[in-house]
Amino acid sequence: MTPDTPPEPIETFIARWEAAEASERSNASLFLTELCDLLGLPHPDPAGDDNAYIFERDVTFRKHDGSTAP
Repeated sequence: MTPDTPPEPIETFIARWEAAEASERSNASLFLTELCDLLGLPHPDPAGDDNAYIFERDVTFRKHDGSTAP
């Protein structure tokens, strides 16, 4: 890359995120959205009962006795 050549999208992404502070909760959604953009993938859908492609999904654990826990 020469000084007149703009940085590649991957290099720009890496430079932006390697400077980020370790704050997973505040950075996770933005990081994943920008990663989707970089890879040319659609953004996850808003959370809902029928949506399979979302950022976070509730998990219900089923115990051996048949009861459940969040």
